[in-house]
Amino acid sequence: MALKRNMSQEEMIAFIDNELFPQIQKEIKNWIYPKKQTGGYFAVTRQIFCMVDFLGAVYSGYPLKERKNDKNGRNIATSDKAIGFIVKFFEPKITYNRDIVTKLYKMYRHGLVHLYQPKILKLSTKKRLAWFFYRGKKHVDEIKIGTDKGERIFKNIDHLQVLFSESNKNYNYLVISIDCLYQDFEKAVKQYRDKLVSTKYLQRNWRTAINAICKPR
Repeated sequence: MALKRNMSQEEMIAFIDNELFPQIQKEIKNWIYPKKQTGGYFAVTRQIFCMVDFLGAVYSGYPLKERKNDKNGRNIATSDKAIGFIVKFFEPKITYNRDIVTKLYKMYRHGLVHLYQPKILKLSTKKRLAWFFYRGKKHVDEIKIGTDKGERIFKNIDHLQVLFSESNKNYNYLVISIDCLYQDFEKAVKQYRDKLVSTKYLQRNWRTAINAICKPR
């Protein structure tokens, strides 16, 4: 089923059920649960954030005030809309708070899609926030991170925690469990889908975004 203009509520739900979810499970899930023990770090994260761009667009919509001043459709999907979707639907809220989500999006979305690997962020404190992936549960007892200063060991680590290095105070690390990111993403899509079923303004937002996506430019 392709996206089209003026989709009905039933077509919106059918798209999520028959197109989006199968794509998530056949493509991303296949990367994150491969028949080998490693792999999927960049591919999984890149694909999730590309889909979050789309979901942020249909969740927030493309209202008339945006359309009037956006003839090329550059604001159909924006960073703010994607971040808003994550903050609203990803759980738990204490993990996916706006500050962490903003750093997460800037680091992983823009870096992975445009620059191959996640970006290292310059913080207002003049420190650097670097990236690190791991595979596994939300909490791990120990992580080893390779740096240009040698290997660093951190203990009692949680998904999306910022790690502070005592041996290199100029660098902190934002760590992602890609297993947790995938699981939280899947739950977020289901939560959004359930609200879309019965929420008229979300259905309206979907139509305004999808109508703009389908418009020739």
